Parts: sequence; structure tokens; C-alpha cells
Amino acid sequence: MRALLFFATVIGVISHVAVRAQAPGTQAAGSEADFSGIYAGARTIIEPDVYPFTDKGERAHRAYDPLVGDPRQVDDCAPETMPAILWAGTLNTMQIILEDDMIVMRLEHGGTVRSIHMDGVMPPTGRPHTELGYSMGRWSEDVLTVETTHLTGGVVFTSRGYPVSSEAHLTERYWREAGEDNLQMELLINDPVNYTRPVKLGREWLWSPDEQVRPWNCVSLGPRDSAPDIDALRRLLNQQ
Repeated sequence: MRALLFFATVIGVISHVAVRAQAPGTQAAGSEADFSGIYAGARTIIEPDVYPFTDKGERAHRAYDPLVGDPRQVDDCAPETMPAILWAGTLNTMQIILEDDMIVMRLEHGGTVRSIHMDGVMPPTGRPHTELGYSMGRWSEDVLTVETTHLTGGVVFTSRGYPVSSEAHLTERYWREAGEDNLQMELLINDPVNYTRPVKLGREWLWSPDEQVRPWNCVSLGPRDSAPDIDALRRLLNQQ
């Protein structure tokens, strides 16, 4: 995996368009919460000491090899998946935008954009499974709960093989502790294919109004075991 990700702070060939945090002020109907703005994922991630595997889940975990199972070993620019995107990058930057009947989460890693439907509309019949799935949100006072289904499946962390099947149901909860701007997140993975009971993880998103969500400029140099595509790199540099 040899993605070349060019940022102005590292290589001066790319200019960035800064996306500034929204100032608090956009409130969700029926809620005292206002989560709009920019956050950086804290380093600390809360996860189980022991994952309650089913037999199938344990086999999948033991068989997982990140050098084979991670799609970026073949395509450096492969799209991010849920729930792995929630942990991607030690300090993955996220912007939350509140719109009519929709919450948009823009994550810097992979240039990922999640749409969370707040209108209560269920996914249409026959909706295909995708890397990010279909997300529906609801407010309960100052707590945002997001339910995600229709996933293609994958792993919890791309570097470790805790499997997630296409039948998984993800539940995220976001809230602030009293008097704080940081955003707490709890993730519950309900996946009877791989786990005998729901698996709970969590992390903190640090309020970062002076941060930026930078463009994720990526060029794929091909599979790890192949010669790098130098022409692709040259074309990218010439475009800047």
C-alpha cells in the first residue's frame, strides 16, 4: 500500500481550500444540542478486552491478513468503509453539517462524506449494500443516535481482522458532557454472524474550530507487489 497523499503542510505542490468550522448556532429541532463544526478524533479508542466471537467470526479473525484483506493493498484510493472510517487515521478530522432533514459528516480520511437521514424515511426496497451503508438519525434531547444498515461488510479496523458482516446493524450515539465542547461517541455493533452479543466501542472527538478538513488527494500506484506507476505520479504532480 503506497498511497501518496499530498498536503500543503508536507509537500508544497498542492494548495488547500480551508473548510472552517461552523460556529455553534444551528440547533436540531426538539434538541438542545448543536454538534455542527469541526472535530479531530482523539487518540484514545475504547474497545472490548475480548471480542465475543461466534465460531465463524473467530475463523474470520484468525484468517485475516491486512496485507491481503485491506483493499488498499491493491488500490491505494479504495473507498473507506463503515465502521472502519470512524477510526481511520490517528487524528482523522471530521466536520458535522446540519441541513434540512439531513446531517452530513465530512471526514478528511479518504475524502469520505456520510449522509445521515433525519426524516425517518426507511431505506427503499432493494437498496444495494454499500461501503458506508444507509444511515438514519434521530435526536433524543441532546443525544444524536445513528442507525446504519445495508453495509457491504469488512472489518472494524483495517489493521486488525475483527469482522463485520453485511448483516451488521451499527448504532452510534453522540453527546457532549456538561460544559464541554468535545463530542463523545459510542458505537454498538450488532452482528450475529460474527459475535455472540453486541460489541461496544467508543472514542472522543475533540472540538477543533481552528482545524481544517483538507482535500484528500490520492494517487494509486498499484498493488504492493507490483512496480509503482510512476507515470500516474507524474501526471498528478503536473496537474498541481
